[in-house]
Amino acid sequence: MKCIICSNDADATGSHIVPASLIQNCVGKHYREESYSIDAKNVNIDLYFGRDNLKNTSTEIKKNHYKEDHILCQACEKNLADIESEFSINFLQKFREERFKANFIITNDQNGTETLTPKNLTKEKIYFYLYSIIFRYCMNCGRKRGQYFMEESDLENIRIFLNEYMYGDQAVGIEHLKEFNMVITFDKADSNGSFISSANQFKNPYIFYFCQPILLLFRGNLDTNAAKIFGEINGKRYEENLEEFNAEMNKIDINDSERAMKTYHMLLQKYRS
Repeated sequence: MKCIICSNDADATGSHIVPASLIQNCVGKHYREESYSIDAKNVNIDLYFGRDNLKNTSTEIKKNHYKEDHILCQACEKNLADIESEFSINFLQKFREERFKANFIITNDQNGTETLTPKNLTKEKIYFYLYSIIFRYCMNCGRKRGQYFMEESDLENIRIFLNEYMYGDQAVGIEHLKEFNMVITFDKADSNGSFISSANQFKNPYIFYFCQPILLLFRGNLDTNAAKIFGEINGKRYEENLEEFNAEMNKIDINDSERAMKTYHMLLQKYRS
C-alpha cells in the first residue's frame, strides 16, 4: 500500500482519519470511545467501544471507526499529528473559554456573526489541518465503500497542496487550492457534536460534518455559489441559510445517517413551493 499523500510505503498503523481531539465530544476520549457506524444502504449499525470503555464487555477485537492502518507513511503521520496538536492547543482547547479571548482576533459582522482568528496559527496551517482531514476522510471512505464525496481532480489538488506544504514549496501548494473557498463554522455555545458525515449529493458546495465543525468547500465565487445550497431562490444570505439548516437538522434523530440530506431536501422543497 502507498501513502495517500506522498506515495511512499504506507507503514503507519493506527492513523486517525479524523483527529481524536476533534471528535472526542462525539465519540469520547481516546480508548474510551463509543461510536456507531451507520450503513443506510445495507441497513446495518456497527458499534465500537474503546478498550477502556466500561461497555466493552466483548472479547472480540473490533476496529476503531476512525483509525486506519497502512493509509499513511510514518513521516506524513508525524507531520499531521504535529499540526493537529498545535490546532488543538491553540484553538480547540481555547475558543469557547472567555479567559482565552486574548488569544484570538475577534470580529463581528453587521448580522452578529462572530469570527475568531487564532493569533498563534497561520491561515495556511489552519487550511492544512482542515484540508488534511477532508482528504483522509474522502480517501478512506472511497477505498472502503467507493464513496469519495469529491471529484478526483479536486482530491488530487488537495493531495498536492498537502504534499507541497510538508515537503516542498508551500506557495506552490496553495496555488492548487485557488479554485476553492472554504467556510468554517464552529458552534461556540455548544460543544456537543453529533456525527461525522458527508454525501455524494453535495457537489458545490461540498459539505463535511466532523463532529464540531461544519466545512463547506465552494468552487468559484463564494457569494454566487452559496445561494446554490438552496436553489438560488430564497434571497437569504449564506449565514442565515446555514443557521436555518443547522436548526432544522437538529430536529432529526442524530442516529439517522440521512439527516443532512433530509434537511437539505426539506429546505429545497420549502423554498421552491
